[in-house]
Amino acid sequence: MITAIRRMFSSTIGKFLALAFVALVGVAFALSDVTGNSSFGGMGGANVAKVGGDEIGVGELRDRVRLAYNQARQDQPGMTMAAFVESGGLDQVLNQLIEGMAFDQFATEMGFGVSKRLIDGRIADIPAFAGVSGSFDQTRFETFLRENGMTEAQLRRDLRQQLLIEQIAAPIASMPRLAPGMAQPYAALLLEQRRGQATFIPSSPFAPTADPGEAALRTYLTQNAAKFTVPERRVIQYALFDAASVPVSAVTDAEIAKVYKDNAAQYAASETRRFAQVIAPDQATANALAAKVRSGTSLAAAAQAAGLSASTTGDLTQSSYAATSTAAAAKAAFAAKQGDLIGPIQTGLGWSVARVEDVTARPARSLADASADIRTELAKNKANEAIVDYYNAIQDAVNSGASIEEIAADRKLTLATTQPLLPSGRVPGQPANTLPSELAPLVSQAFQGASEGEGQLATLVENEKFAVYAVKSIIAAAPPPFAQIRAELLADWRLAQGQKIARDKARAIVKAVEGGQALGAAVAAAGPNIGSVQTIGGRRGELGQNGQPVPPELALLFSMAKNSVKTLEIPGNRGWMVIALADVQRPDSKSIEPARVAAIAQPLAPAFGNELIEQLAGEAKRRVGVTINKQLVEQLRQELTGTAPVAE
Repeated sequence: MITAIRRMFSSTIGKFLALAFVALVGVAFALSDVTGNSSFGGMGGANVAKVGGDEIGVGELRDRVRLAYNQARQDQPGMTMAAFVESGGLDQVLNQLIEGMAFDQFATEMGFGVSKRLIDGRIADIPAFAGVSGSFDQTRFETFLRENGMTEAQLRRDLRQQLLIEQIAAPIASMPRLAPGMAQPYAALLLEQRRGQATFIPSSPFAPTADPGEAALRTYLTQNAAKFTVPERRVIQYALFDAASVPVSAVTDAEIAKVYKDNAAQYAASETRRFAQVIAPDQATANALAAKVRSGTSLAAAAQAAGLSASTTGDLTQSSYAATSTAAAAKAAFAAKQGDLIGPIQTGLGWSVARVEDVTARPARSLADASADIRTELAKNKANEAIVDYYNAIQDAVNSGASIEEIAADRKLTLATTQPLLPSGRVPGQPANTLPSELAPLVSQAFQGASEGEGQLATLVENEKFAVYAVKSIIAAAPPPFAQIRAELLADWRLAQGQKIARDKARAIVKAVEGGQALGAAVAAAGPNIGSVQTIGGRRGELGQNGQPVPPELALLFSMAKNSVKTLEIPGNRGWMVIALADVQRPDSKSIEPARVAAIAQPLAPAFGNELIEQLAGEAKRRVGVTINKQLVEQLRQELTGTAPVAE
């Protein structure tokens, strides 16, 4: 979970950017995040930070943390606010708000700016603001701002900061390459080889078989509540609607006749032709080529002999042929018969020699002939317009505060209510009880910050199927009843006790090795039920290849000093490892082949760009000046984790 949070805050210029807004609107910016502006910082009645001449209010920070938390839940739906804050979420959001504001002021002082028109364009491109038709929808825009506690002015300041960052920081962050001399030490590091020994002390052989009693197990549950906690569950009430739910007026004969009249050219008689042609650079070459073809040589062979090539067009009308040549050439081409050679004729590209390859004549279509196709197309358009209008009407009802029961009753939609669901759509303890996969977007959206009772709309199939829903109740994350998990608690308690013994044995082995004893001898002296000593190692550059996770023992081995010995706890109370590093071999950086150094230098360039960006951020903060109210930040931390109310 901590890794997911850290990954969430990492990006090419993530040190600048608060990502609460971006993930929610799905902005596909090249630079992944948007910084929140705190000109509205007095909302909470006190300020957690002062950045230059502006301030960040506790209310603004609280809202931004909640938005960032909602984003994190998209990757980790079961994450609690307490876990998010304790893993660094609050500090990251505050730091990025500060850096974004400082950078804004710093860039403005240097003379950079962003026009209103540019911000308007960026807003129009944000997918979250698109309606059912796919274009910008003012209602969706206003609804999003209201649901996320933002104002339009605040959003515009967010986008202003993003655009400033794109102007200044993006070029720095995207360094094309690194000098070989700078890459050599890193190349040597990646080619470094290490070899050591490891042994595993499992916890299970040392786990007690006794039952400690209810009091001890309850205490253990209190101390390890997070391990046994069932994630937050939500009861969702919803009603589905699609094109079949929407009344659509029938297509009339008058409407068909109007379409036929308005598109008369489309139904008139027409002819298309396909040509094989060669474009010669001058008239003499074209005349010689045409003479050869008329004497029996194929057009392709004659063109090849002249150092040219023949091409075949698609099916063209006379007007489309004229657009690619001249009106005279098109007139001649459409007067010829199939198989005739045309030209040479001078065009804008040169002298054309062409052969009529195919002629397709389409007779005129009468109103009676075209009526069926026109009726089908009109019916489709009417259905699309009807579902858009129907969707917008429900959205208006939701915005006006109508309950889901009222909306369903007014439109005769069938209401359904789920059992308490996990973010995955499953019911705890009932593996077979899962919602249909088509409702996955609804469940995901319902867990992304919706409050109890608030009506919402979810798209299940783009432009086709939708749901109106409300979260009827939220069941907070908590451990199940004690009696229900007593057996699981007992098994885990036993392993935890065995883990302590395994830890003590691991420490004793380390002490013996540090005293000069060989690892194998120290393991033998520690007693039975300990694994044999194994050789481990490899090359640093091979760790994590192909996206594979790096084994914890190798990760530790490559962070140790030579001839040192360390312990490593295995998660889940499974035991401990003792690791000893005996040999480190790193090549001379100057002896590495230039091609290998160059290959390593290329992926290092973004990291170097990130370092420059961090220095730029630091300079921006230094110039504008930053003061943080640490006491108020701590009070907000306690409020968000549920340990104390915030003082404002």
